[in-house]
Amino acid sequence: MFKNFTPRRIEFIILATILFVTLLVYLNHFDNPFFFDDTHTISENESIRSLKNWTDFFTNADTFSSLPSNRAYRPMVTFQNAIDYYFAGGLNPKYFHYHIFFWFLVLIILFFHLSKHIYIQSDSKNKLIGTTALFATAWFALHTTNAETINYICARSDSFSTLCIVVSLILYIHPFGRKWYLYIPTMIIGIWTKQTGVMFFPILFIYVLLFEEYDLITDFKKDTKFKIIKIFKKVFPAGIIAVMLFLFNQYYLTPKSTDSTNFLVTKFEYISTQFYVIIHYLGNFILPINLSADPDIAIIKPWYDIRILFGFLIIIGLLFIMFKTALIKKTRPIAFGIAWFFIALLPTTLNPLFQIANDHRMFFPFVGLFIAVPWGILVILEKYNLLQKSKNSLKIATLFIIIISAYSFGTVQRNKVWNSSDSLWLDVVVKSPKNGRGLMNYGLTHMAKGNYEVALEYFNRALEYTPNYYTLYINLAILNDGMNNHTKAVEHFKAALSLNSLSPAPEFYYARYLIDRQKFSEAEIYLKKAIQKSPNHTKSKELLNIISGNLKTAEEEIEELTDLIKKNPSPDLYLDLSFTYYKNKKFKMSIAACEELLKLDPNNADAYNNMCAAYNQLKEWKRGAEACEKAIKINPDFQLAKNNLKWAKDNINN
Repeated sequence: MFKNFTPRRIEFIILATILFVTLLVYLNHFDNPFFFDDTHTISENESIRSLKNWTDFFTNADTFSSLPSNRAYRPMVTFQNAIDYYFAGGLNPKYFHYHIFFWFLVLIILFFHLSKHIYIQSDSKNKLIGTTALFATAWFALHTTNAETINYICARSDSFSTLCIVVSLILYIHPFGRKWYLYIPTMIIGIWTKQTGVMFFPILFIYVLLFEEYDLITDFKKDTKFKIIKIFKKVFPAGIIAVMLFLFNQYYLTPKSTDSTNFLVTKFEYISTQFYVIIHYLGNFILPINLSADPDIAIIKPWYDIRILFGFLIIIGLLFIMFKTALIKKTRPIAFGIAWFFIALLPTTLNPLFQIANDHRMFFPFVGLFIAVPWGILVILEKYNLLQKSKNSLKIATLFIIIISAYSFGTVQRNKVWNSSDSLWLDVVVKSPKNGRGLMNYGLTHMAKGNYEVALEYFNRALEYTPNYYTLYINLAILNDGMNNHTKAVEHFKAALSLNSLSPAPEFYYARYLIDRQKFSEAEIYLKKAIQKSPNHTKSKELLNIISGNLKTAEEEIEELTDLIKKNPSPDLYLDLSFTYYKNKKFKMSIAACEELLKLDPNNADAYNNMCAAYNQLKEWKRGAEACEKAIKINPDFQLAKNNLKWAKDNINN
């Protein structure tokens, strides 16, 4: 078939075939919806709805997300989301997937050229370099783990920043790109996409050390200082710019509200647990049957747990292989790939994140393994003369095709898992049964179908693992509202409000609940609080605009509540009256309404909390503290009352 074709043309045809097969394998993913962080970075983010303010993406990290705690400085992600929103004419995930997949195909092409170059650097006369690079490329393109990144729209930060790192390395390798420092702009774009782009610098260092200045390894004692200075000169431009840009982004462009580091765990606990996480990642590289959109891996204690110790041994083993293969020219691609793997893992290994593990984090590190492992296989096959006979070669080729086909099938299946909330969260619940968020979200799929009892069961299971998860309380409130249990609904809404001070979600959903009950003035207050927290929260703005014509004056609202109380006095009505008095700064009347409420319900913690807040406003700190202490005695988990008590006590002490 390829008899009259040059090797280069054959490679081109096979590479084109790999791209076509990749398209076929991912054909069932383009309709997959938004998930996870897509909500606050895309669906509820007003900033991406226009390209007119695109320069703001690079100067104001608030444009990245509608959630203050999630505002990382990733302007390229916001820019790409805005482009996709523009061409889609709205929130159509299909256009986002088209864009992400286009760059994935570009990355596949560039990966082939990079891996082939790395292999040539080690054994330029080997006739199987092209074949090995094509196998590595097909494996990378069709591997099941990559589906976790390509399907998750917000994870474009991982795929595109990885693309930028590969482009930067190729530009450095090319004489023209190196001469004119063309690898610097692409590195900067990578850092603007995700902070992990800064890892280009250490990867470049390893490349120079292994393939350009390897004398430092083979003859370390001779001219050591000169060799180190030579390497330093080569990597210095990328290094100084990467470090300075990273620090500038982190300390000057990232808002103070951003909460990316988990201070609830110690660094030692987090890093030691990562030894096991690395085993989890490596297991999915070999046999990706434990992929989960939301893994439930938790901090492992003590440090001498068998899982941590086993992970430590695996890491030591890989590092040993890396050092051994670095000493021999022919095996240096293996050393380079392993080094890439560990370097790419450093940002999520050393900095304690709220999610201990996340499968889309494998995309960047696995590029190194896709370079190292195929070359390692070739080295072993040649060492044992397994490629000399044509029959063996045919068997090995057939085996490789079967392996690639198996990974392709797995990718198709993962695309199906990401096809809907039902399928995704069922998969999470099965594979990560201790994941509170997964249990809650699967409960939501049942709530949407009207299966309230089943939904409640999953929500209650979620509470066991995430007792302080404000989103769970919001959903419990919505569920109880649907079940006509309004007392419980309000209780859960207030729990959500007390548990989160950064997200606009508790205020928004409680306002929506109040609007359903025609309490427009009260809803207005919560919507304004939501917008104050997050000026880009489109849902709150839209809802506030809708109710603007239905707002009543304070007198009208008080009169209406008073009439209702005369007809049918109830704790809820008195509580609403107290709140209405409070928001209109009639604090004594607010206290009086609570006193009437307590005649009907002496153990109403909300009444005591409202009294506490009103007394605090009147600067009657001791009486405020007494009221809050009663509220907390009734409900020990009442966070809002605890906050008001602190407010009172701080002023008593002063």
